[in-house]
Amino acid sequence: MRLRVKMPKFGLTMTEGTIVEWRKAVGESVQAGEILLVVETDKAEVEVEAPASGTLVEVIGEPKTVYPVGEVIAVMDALGVG
Repeated sequence: MRLRVKMPKFGLTMTEGTIVEWRKAVGESVQAGEILLVVETDKAEVEVEAPASGTLVEVIGEPKTVYPVGEVIAVMDALGVG
């Protein structure tokens, strides 16, 4: 099943984040809990874990670009979800 990966919210006041780098590329397998990307907030850089195991099928969010919390930044083909 396709799983939309959204810009996470790390604090009560966070409204947006900047993608620093993707640690996985399209087509790569990902395990739940594995680092998928790094996001910069107004306070720190945070490693974002994959929400499920599967394959990264689309990267929408570009590095050095700001996205609002909740915006879809990638799509995974998740195993065992659905």
